[in-house]
Amino acid sequence: MEEKVIDITELAQDQHNFNKGNEQGQQLMERSFKELGAGRSILLDRNGNIIAGNKSQQAAIAAGIKKVRVIETTGDELVAVKRTDVDIDSAEGRKMAYLDNLTTQVNLTWDETELEAVQADVEGFDIADFVVSAEDVPMIEPKESVSNHTQNEDNNVGSPNIDEMDEETKEFYLKMIGDYIYPSNNEFDIPTLLDTNQPVHLEMPFAPWGAESRYKKGISTYHFYVDDYRFEQLYKNPILLLQSGCKAVVEPNNSIHDQTPMAYAIYQTFRKRYLTRYLQECGIQVWVDLNVSPHFEEINALGVPEGYNAFCTRGVTGWIPTTERHWAMAKRISGLEKPNMFVYGGGKDVEEWCRERDIVYIKEYMNKARKIEE
Repeated sequence: MEEKVIDITELAQDQHNFNKGNEQGQQLMERSFKELGAGRSILLDRNGNIIAGNKSQQAAIAAGIKKVRVIETTGDELVAVKRTDVDIDSAEGRKMAYLDNLTTQVNLTWDETELEAVQADVEGFDIADFVVSAEDVPMIEPKESVSNHTQNEDNNVGSPNIDEMDEETKEFYLKMIGDYIYPSNNEFDIPTLLDTNQPVHLEMPFAPWGAESRYKKGISTYHFYVDDYRFEQLYKNPILLLQSGCKAVVEPNNSIHDQTPMAYAIYQTFRKRYLTRYLQECGIQVWVDLNVSPHFEEINALGVPEGYNAFCTRGVTGWIPTTERHWAMAKRISGLEKPNMFVYGGGKDVEEWCRERDIVYIKEYMNKARKIEE
């Protein structure tokens, strides 16, 4: 085996990375690097492109790591990283074992667009070859039907046929077609939510948009802590949500990370506030989503009127400070010591934190094939 040490920035990111990652996962990885140093290796191709470990490189750079030791191999030997300063049964060793699994779980957000594109372009690559359960992989079509993906109901391509709607539904849809400017309390014209149409209690059933049939009736409250592609079509066709018969929603949780350009973060905030203001106009109550990168928390507050008092965030295992920060933001906006907020997921430590403060905690969604949260 040949060995060399190079600058970590010489490694090239995969331009078709199947994992978009997320803000919580990336923060967790950076914390791991800062507190415990580097552990497992990453994988490169012969040209220095990262096959596996793109998020690890980003987190390592953020943590101040500047060099990478490259071991050249042809795959017939297993390369092991030996930490000479750590024992497995020490606190550091057990933290590393735990975080190695936790960061893999938390920081995975499939990029279905890249998966589908690469599957169509690269001969011999088909995710169906590795499927253990249909629920274990992203929801993209088998390779043989990729060319017909525009017929896939899950993509919700095209607008509903307005001639087939009843009069009430047609009125809703026509209202959205108009080019409205809603009142705004900020310099970016991000629409201001109505303080007269906010929920007081979380009404069940509570479910993720897209996890069940979108035409299933009986869901009272939808949330959007799912991959962005599942709700992207709602920005064009909010009638799909209106037809569901739901009474309330948690705002769409668009993917915004610390590295996201400010202009794009403002645009994403505008989109979700425009959509949710429209939904309020149509009678749907709105929970404000606080689950954003710390860098954009103030942007995320634009359009939320002073005194608004209906909030939700997503909990993350081992990351209580994030939940505490969101709780503080809810206090600030509402002006109350105990605002109306609930927390979705995060495990036993987040559940206990909520219980101590008398905050509603909802376990993360579980489907038939796997349990996301024990």
